[in-house]
Amino acid sequence: MEEGFSLGVFLKKFGTPEKCLDTILNLRFPKGVYCDKCTAISKFYKVEGRPLYACSCGFQISPLAGTILEKTTTPLQYWFYAIFIMSTTRSGVSAKQLQRMLEVTYKTAWRMFKQIRMLMAESGGGMLDGIVEVDETFVGGKGKNRAFCQVSNSLDSYSHFP
Repeated sequence: MEEGFSLGVFLKKFGTPEKCLDTILNLRFPKGVYCDKCTAISKFYKVEGRPLYACSCGFQISPLAGTILEKTTTPLQYWFYAIFIMSTTRSGVSAKQLQRMLEVTYKTAWRMFKQIRMLMAESGGGMLDGIVEVDETFVGGKGKNRAFCQVSNSLDSYSHFP
């Protein structure tokens, strides 16, 4: 039986900052890191106390550069947990709820929420194309202004029933 991605599995996989940073490094450089000084793919080692990796020649790279995590002071586990929550919760999550769950300030939670949503929108499916079928909808606010619309299978026409 296949196990889902539960909180326990999440904590085992991303429980420490080093595990999170290693995951980002492996996602960004799946075939290994190219060293500009050595002009080859070489082994990079974690720099102690900083989110950097260094080659034996001294060349350093940051896997966070160019991502939403660049220049963040919020721990990487918080970011990963926020992404986990936002992507697995059925009914969605608010910035206020992230604030309570992560125990960070509202400003931090809102920024994380905004960055993650922008990232999710970028990698999403995009606009609908082809034939889009909509059953029925009500347009208008109050009952006397409400009109019943029936959308046909063609994208350019719909029937309007007063």
